[in-house]
Parts: sequence; C-alpha cells; structure tokens
Amino acid sequence: MKLTILFLLIFSTVGLQAQLYITPSENSDSYLYARDRLVFVKNGISLSKNKNKQTEANLYLRKDAQLLQGDKKENLNAGNGFISIFQRGTSNAFDYNYWGLPVKVSTDKQELRDYLNDPLSNTESQKASMVSSLEGKSSPLHISNRWIYTYSGNSYSNWQYLGDHFDLLPGEGFSMKGVNGTNLTEIETEKVNPGAAQTYDFRGTANDGKIELPIKKEQVLLVGNPYPSALDLNSFLFENTATTGIAYFWDSKKDGASHYLIDYEGGYGTYSPGTGIYLPAIFKKYNNQSLTGETGAIYPRKILPVAQGFMVTGSKDGMLHFQNSQRVYQKQETGISVFKSSESIPSSVILNVEMDSTHVRRLALAFQEKSTVNEDHAFDARKMDVFEDDINWLISENPFVINVRPKLDEELIPLQIKLSKETSIEFSVSEFNNFNPDRLFVYDAKDDLYFGIKTGSLKIKLPAGDYNDRFYISFIEKITVENTSNDAPVSEENTEKLPNILLNTIDIFQNNKLEQLEIKILYATEFNNIRIYDLNGKLFLNQNFRSKEKEFNFSTGNLSNAVYIVKVKTTDNRELTKKIGVKN
Repeated sequence: MKLTILFLLIFSTVGLQAQLYITPSENSDSYLYARDRLVFVKNGISLSKNKNKQTEANLYLRKDAQLLQGDKKENLNAGNGFISIFQRGTSNAFDYNYWGLPVKVSTDKQELRDYLNDPLSNTESQKASMVSSLEGKSSPLHISNRWIYTYSGNSYSNWQYLGDHFDLLPGEGFSMKGVNGTNLTEIETEKVNPGAAQTYDFRGTANDGKIELPIKKEQVLLVGNPYPSALDLNSFLFENTATTGIAYFWDSKKDGASHYLIDYEGGYGTYSPGTGIYLPAIFKKYNNQSLTGETGAIYPRKILPVAQGFMVTGSKDGMLHFQNSQRVYQKQETGISVFKSSESIPSSVILNVEMDSTHVRRLALAFQEKSTVNEDHAFDARKMDVFEDDINWLISENPFVINVRPKLDEELIPLQIKLSKETSIEFSVSEFNNFNPDRLFVYDAKDDLYFGIKTGSLKIKLPAGDYNDRFYISFIEKITVENTSNDAPVSEENTEKLPNILLNTIDIFQNNKLEQLEIKILYATEFNNIRIYDLNGKLFLNQNFRSKEKEFNFSTGNLSNAVYIVKVKTTDNRELTKKIGVKN
C-alpha cells in the first residue's frame, strides 16, 4: 500500500511519467490504485499480472480516475497484466446501450466476458457469465449474448450479430442489453446496481495511440470511445472529414418490458459540434415505424464518457481516426459528461413542430460566420430517422434537422413537409440562444402570408402531399410599399405594387394568440390612416388619426378566419400594404 500511495503523490505533483512499469515481486502483488484523479503516462505501459485474485489487475481507475497517454501512432502498452476501469450502463434487460471497449481485444481472447467483469470489491472482479437466455441478471452478473451486435451499413438489415464471438477492432462499437435485478454491494460509496444501472468492470490492455477505421460514403458506422478516459467529441468530429461530422446517439423509452421488435420504442438523437446543439430522439415503434409521441432526454455531448458508443455517417470513402490528442480528463458529472449522453452555443433558435398531436419534431436554426448556406461538415445535421409524416430543413434537396447559416439571412429559409394524410401542424418556438429577434415568421408562399410565431404559434391543417417550396422561416418580412394617395379600395388585382423591400421601419403583425392586429411605426413619422379590407374589397376598418400616434392595436376576434389586406398611410405620405391571416 505504501507503493500505491507514493505513486499517487508522484502523479499529483508531477503529473507525467515517460513510462509506467508495474510488476509483482516474488512475495507480493504490485498495483496502482488511482481514485478521482488523472494518471498520465507519456509513452507505454508495461503490466505484469498479479498472482492473487483479489488484486489481479495492476492499474485500478476508480471514482472517475482516468488514464491519458502522450500522442503517438502505435499502442505501446504491453504485458500480460491489465487495467481495470468501471463504467455504468443505463438500461435494464430489455433496453440497449451502445458501447465501445476501452481495452484491446486480443486474437486469443475473443469473448466479451474476457473483458467485461462483475465487480466484487474495490479491486476484485469475476468474469461475467454469458447466457443464451433472453434476459441477463445483475447478481451474479449474467449477460445475454443474444443482443450483442455491431453495425455497418445503411439499413436495418446491416446489424451484424456478435454474440460470444467478440472480435471487434479498437474503435468499433457494439450494442448490448442491460440486466434485471439489483446488486447492492457498495464500491467507493456507490452500489454496483441500484436498479437498471449496472456497473461493469472493463479489464485488459489499455487502448492507446492512433486508431483508424475505414468508412464509405453514406455508410453509417457504430463506433465507441476506445480509451480509458473521456473523449473530446468535438475534436473527433471536426477532425474526421471523411464523416459528416455529426454524431447520432441511441435513446429509448425507460423501463422497456419486451424483447419483440413490435414493442421497441426509441430513436436517435443528433449532435452538431459546430453549434453545440443536441436534438433529442423522437421515439418510434420499430415494427411499423409508427410514432409514440415521446421524445428522449437532452444530454450534454461535447465530452464523451468512457465506453460510450455512437453512430457516424460517411461523407466520402476514407478513414476515420481516434487519437490521443482527442482524449481529455473529465469527470462524469451531470451537465458535462453523461453516459447515454461545450463550447458556447452560437445564435440559434429551436423550433417545435407538432404533427397531428402525435409527435414533436425539433428543428434547430443556427448562425455561424464560418458556415455557408450549403451543407457544412460538423455544422449541418442530416435527419437520421425518416417518418411518413415529418418536417425538416431542405438543404441541397436533402432533409436536415440542424441548419447552420452564415448570418441572419434576409432570404427565406426553406422547409420541407411530407404528409401521407391530412395532418394538423403547429409551429412554435422552444428557445432562443444568444439572440432575441424582433419577430420570427412562418411564411406561406402559396397565400403570400407571414405568420408571427415568436410569442405564439401557428396551427394549420394540410392535405396529404409533399411541400417543398411553400413554407419558409424568416426573421424579416417583405411587404409592399406605395407612395400614393389613392384612396380606392385595394384588391389583389388593382394594387399597384412597387418592388418589395425588407422593411424594419413599420411593423404590421397579426397576433392570433391575442386576437389582435398590432401596428407600430419605428421611425420619425405617425399614422395618418389605417384601413382593412378582405380580398373582395369589403372595408372592415377605416381609421383616421388626428393625434400623433405611432402604435395601434385592432381586435380581430370578431373577424372570420380569412386573409385580409391592411393599408397603412403615414403623415410623410407613405402607404404600406400587407396581407394578414386571421385564425381565431
């Protein structure tokens, strides 16, 4: 024990050793027990297996202790000894976690139980038992081999069964269901399994150095953090230009109770490192793709915890790589590094779009000077799940859920809607980040109408069909400006339109939530006259102003749901014409 304490003091004060050798003597075991701290070794680690079962491992990483190593191409770690590092899953015997192995699979040991162990004490573990039954159990640890898969492809049929034959390369990920029951043994003040949260002991030769995997264009690949430390996911995604730079995370309904595909409820959350935005999964049933109406939780994703698995998509044929420069020391804490789980988020808005009260699609729109209006690596995120009735951004004719643009564009930002049946759709704002626009509109090109949704919502019903060039998002509306004193009723046919301009000086806004028309002048003039017509020219309001007024509200609660035309004349002899849509 003196040796252990001495080693910890060395690492606490110096923080660097060129190489690490741990080998037992003839009379006693030798091991390093690191608790709640970083262990850094610049070069290789040579470990010789201890004799006693109770202290068999050579390097114990406990209570968020992690191992970092200096940048290098090769894995120089060697010996028949091994490290031991804990990680906790977050699923029961019916639900999946996606994993990566922080230790290397050797050619002579290709069973998962050779690397995944059942913790017994601070230092002792026993091999997990692999069973062919549908469900595993916690105490003693039995893992069902029927749910161990890896993935490489672009369809559901590309799941590849591993089972007991576990020959994954470093960096490849795998799926595994959790276990039933509990294990109330306490290690470092935490229960091994308080319920649906099994702690596993990963044991083996630590992965180190540069790890490469091939990937092809449009190929989806399940990978996992391959190191016994946290991983800077942003660095990994930005560096790997053979991928789209977006990570996808499986999430599922809590406390599942069935192994039948007809009952699976889950989906993939989406993380964009360029924005720091994570959009949670929309849950669907995997037998018929029907939606459940539930969504997953929002997890921090910038720092990836030990053994976390995730999906990436190839943008071209090439190689993806993990390397030591991507490794970081970060304790697994709420809000920072969460299993199943930043830089400051740029200006962005998250939209909620509810489809027929069955599910809510979250769409993110962000603004970053380095981006373009086309797809940008590690910024714009393609949609992973495809539903019959859905909405998304449209970029280069492809569906996206995160759209990053270089600025608050004056252009209309296109949406794509696909409906298999008549559907009720409701647009609203979930949150604004780092900016507060005056207005936010859904623009309907068919009716040439702008609907403000910054403080309210827009609910519309659409027949079945594909809508690729009808609905848009905009922050500034285009309205018709006229310099005329013509008092004739306005109609679609007889309105003389000058070229549309982007106008920030007069705000004409139909607030359907409050059932009122709101008009505000934002420059040095006042109202002269305000008129409201329907499309047939029927006059509903003709309001003259004698006092110097710059704001005017008109109740629309008694108007029928329809399109109306508003004409505002100012004291500097300007007339502005705008359509509004009343929906009471």
